[in-house]
Amino acid sequence: MSFEVPPLPYDYDALEPHIDEQTMHLHHDKHHQAYVDNANKALEGTEWADRPVESVLAGLDTLPDDKRTAVRNNAGGHVNHSLFWEIMSPNGGGEPSGSLGAAIESTFGSLDELKSQVNDAGVKRFGSGWTWLIHDGTGLAVKSTANQDSPLMDSDTPLLDAVQQRCDEAAGGR
Repeated sequence: MSFEVPPLPYDYDALEPHIDEQTMHLHHDKHHQAYVDNANKALEGTEWADRPVESVLAGLDTLPDDKRTAVRNNAGGHVNHSLFWEIMSPNGGGEPSGSLGAAIESTFGSLDELKSQVNDAGVKRFGSGWTWLIHDGTGLAVKSTANQDSPLMDSDTPLLDAVQQRCDEAAGGR
């Protein structure tokens, strides 16, 4: 089994004006495809090549040293982007409901407080990375990871993600 870029669950222009069609093509067809190609290349011929990406990332520390960085960066980029495409929707928005809404209310007090914590974690991230709403085995939490690191590497379950890419010099060297 090789990793594959999942098809978008909507048209490339469906998220406009928030994300334009050209940006979606660039990130889905080029960047995400490169993560998949590089992860598959790094794992080619190893016992890890047939494992699901979640298993590979959870066992990252057991990979051979000469494979670990390429797999961390590229399999991480693949799984992070796969969730990113899945959680966005042209008809999205609104208040979360059901068990997720109740858990957000119980953990953070309100959706606005969750948004504030996600924003704060993103602003504090030096360089590029991701901010997540995760389940850490005991409850919900906000987590920030560098580069293409995934919460799966720490046995956390990612629920929502937001990408952050910026030039640190332009951001005041934070």
